[in-house]
Amino acid sequence: MTGPGDPSSASACSVAFKEWAGICDALADGRQSILLRKGGIAEEGGRFVPEHPAFWLYPTRLHESQQGLRAEAPSQVQSPPGTVPLYVLAVAEVVLHLDRETDLATLGDLHIWTDETIQKRFHYRTPGIWVLGVRAYRPEAPIVLEVTPEQAGCKTWVPLDRPITTAGLVPVLEDASHALRMDRLRELAAVTR
Repeated sequence: MTGPGDPSSASACSVAFKEWAGICDALADGRQSILLRKGGIAEEGGRFVPEHPAFWLYPTRLHESQQGLRAEAPSQVQSPPGTVPLYVLAVAEVVLHLDRETDLATLGDLHIWTDETIQKRFHYRTPGIWVLGVRAYRPEAPIVLEVTPEQAGCKTWVPLDRPITTAGLVPVLEDASHALRMDRLRELAAVTR
């Protein structure tokens, strides 16, 4: 399948999105279809804005131990010290902002964060949270990169030293299952406007 949002429509991707390693694993095996962001220190105005429609997930353990996942397990993909494995490309298909706490329960089966983690993120500073509905793709084998100083620290988007090919990526979920999940998010976006 080729079309908007399909990584085969672009030959490479040179940006990554930092996310907890456990969440990267959940996206890689289809247990998760969304990313949640309040924003981060490095974003302009302290607010998260999806700057890129497609991006590699950059697994990190930064802040992971301070929060919680419902299904914690050792990461599926390991790499030598000083390196990071890229094993999921995410394509943002739905972006919505939730400002009603009651809407959070409708997302429960689309993620593996604990209720406490979601509540903390939702209530941090001002109530509300960004939800990105993504389609996850996997390469045949993880791409292992050296970590650079530009990638260090608490930031969402990180540059990669070189563009990484998107050729040969395979969607994690079959088309019908993925479409059902994104349709639910689109319905929620229509209701929350």
